[in-house]
Amino acid sequence: MTGYELHVISNGKLAWTELAAVAAKIHPYVTAIHIREKTKSLDEIFLGVQFLLESGIPAKSLYVNGYPSIVTAAALGGLQLQGSTPPLSTLREFCQGVQRIGVSIHSVEEAKQREREGADYVMFGHIFPTNSKLGSPPRGLESLSDVAAQVTIPIIAIGGMTHERVRPVLEAGASGIAVMSGIWEAEDPLTAVKAYTRELERKEVG
Repeated sequence: MTGYELHVISNGKLAWTELAAVAAKIHPYVTAIHIREKTKSLDEIFLGVQFLLESGIPAKSLYVNGYPSIVTAAALGGLQLQGSTPPLSTLREFCQGVQRIGVSIHSVEEAKQREREGADYVMFGHIFPTNSKLGSPPRGLESLSDVAAQVTIPIIAIGGMTHERVRPVLEAGASGIAVMSGIWEAEDPLTAVKAYTRELERKEVG
């Protein structure tokens, strides 16, 4: 693994068996696989996480979006929270034992606030145009640079992340990238992950 981070976000379209099959191949090459399943209930996600663990996916490789109870119960690697989440200080009793907490942010002020609250990293985007955010203008590299200049915690850039865009994003100050369609919609997800990893490593030694 490179020093830069690679987060893979689930797309909510795959059966748990399909997700597990891909995760089993890619987890050695990524920082985290985020379980982001907006249409599934807490119980469904908990059972899905158990299936992934039983399929051999390391707990440390799995992050869950929005459900601290699942993260703590299964001793997973991290918790990802939405930007609309209340101050982290109000959630501490629910997050006891969570190894790593990230929060989605959309501005410099949000990034600074979440850092003050104790977030371990922030996820900023969308940086480039993406089909998942049609009608919403991308924030771009300049905004990413502005955020990077104001916080010391890692910034994970998300949105329209192709292999060619990795280097500019890192040069703008990101500590890593988050990818969804670039992995799950690839003909060979493992090959796609390795290509992203090569770009991250190229920037590290460049």
